[in-house]
Amino acid sequence: MQWPTLIVDDFFADPHRVVKLSKTFKYMRASDNTWPGTRTPPMNEVDKVFLQWSTNKMMALLYPMNFGGLRWNAVQHFQRVPYEIHGEEGWVHHDGPTDITSIVYLSNHSNSGTCLYKGKHFNMDVEYDHEKERFYKDLKDRNRMEKYKDKWNSKFSKNVELFSNFNRLVLFDGYNWHASRNSGDDKSERLTLITSFTNITGKDIRHPLTEMRRI
Repeated sequence: MQWPTLIVDDFFADPHRVVKLSKTFKYMRASDNTWPGTRTPPMNEVDKVFLQWSTNKMMALLYPMNFGGLRWNAVQHFQRVPYEIHGEEGWVHHDGPTDITSIVYLSNHSNSGTCLYKGKHFNMDVEYDHEKERFYKDLKDRNRMEKYKDKWNSKFSKNVELFSNFNRLVLFDGYNWHASRNSGDDKSERLTLITSFTNITGKDIRHPLTEMRRI
């Protein structure tokens, strides 16, 4: 992995304006049932100005001296996920081939968030994805889904808990195993801004963890 895990509180200067913006878009389910809840169309299709501004802020966290000279691809969505889709724990997964995953929490669920995991075994071939997609398709037979989710998630140990305080950004390597965490009494819908970065290039670019480990 090449990028560190970062937590930044008060990421947006006016987060309520961002929440208001999120309500102006249409939301849709995944056509292939690969992710939960509903998302907006990619922001490059509906608000390129917001996409460029927000991703500049994110890149400035990793490359403060030269982010203006870098290029990257970014896919960004607002996402709404009802509590009842996952219950207390989501499916452990990674976002590869995404290089960097960024999540901004835009609803008040301070006892929930995202957990990072490590695999207990050397070979971590993905299993039971078809069961996850089967459940996302119609949200039926929760007991069957939970059985397979527990079998898969038992292959991992929890490494870090990232709590979803309102207007907190968390950023981590896209190949880091992770899952949603849903706790507390608040079972309202979760709103997040999800951004996936790939193909980060530029003159004299350096990767933070790679450089640290060379010293």
